[in-house]
Amino acid sequence: MSLNFKALQQLSKGLSLLYVEDDKPLRDKTAVVFTNLFKRVDVAKDGLQGLEVYEKYHKENSFYYDIVVSDIQMPCLDGIGLTKKILEIHPQQKIIIISAYNDKEYLIDLINLGVEGFLQKPLSSQNLLKTLYDTCSSLHHQNIITIDEHYTYHNSISALFCDDQKVDFSEKEMSLLELLIKNKNKIFSAIEIFNHIYIDEPQKDFSTDSVKSLIKRLRKKLPEGFIRNTQQLGYSASY
Repeated sequence: MSLNFKALQQLSKGLSLLYVEDDKPLRDKTAVVFTNLFKRVDVAKDGLQGLEVYEKYHKENSFYYDIVVSDIQMPCLDGIGLTKKILEIHPQQKIIIISAYNDKEYLIDLINLGVEGFLQKPLSSQNLLKTLYDTCSSLHHQNIITIDEHYTYHNSISALFCDDQKVDFSEKEMSLLELLIKNKNKIFSAIEIFNHIYIDEPQKDFSTDSVKSLIKRLRKKLPEGFIRNTQQLGYSASY
């Protein structure tokens, strides 16, 4: 399969990747390819450092890397051990394993763990790009909703990004955003929105003004035209 680099780049440009490899020349060479594709690329020289970087990234950002690429044979903590520990932390993590020909005995265990893909050394550019394309495509279908060229919504972390920056929302703003974005083109009346937003406050009386005020605040943080108002019917997401 001949892959267009730009087609992959369209899928990968908003994603983050952790690359764990103990072979420095290979790590440096492959990291250049990753850097040209992904929004953020971090590297680690072995599984132990990889786990430290992985946990630090989550602590600093409150979400995980989109993809982890790791070699099998490494000092301190090998790729199998790293995979097990990462999946204990985040079972949905997309992981691609790089293996040598003589690592085949480990592959069944990794498949059973739920590893996303495999690459065999020596790395071929075509296989690398295809595996990355398949993984990024899977992520987009399962996790990422593209709103326009600047905005993407990430299901797994309930977050909206404008280019590289996470957009901040209040709890009620996020609740409304999720309702609209996960029900594209479905029209919600003001009372339906009110009941959704204030589901934990049943004593609160319905107010059209409170819904309109929330819609107004949310619109300021979203692309123009994202929230569509259908007269006398309600509101929907258009993207």
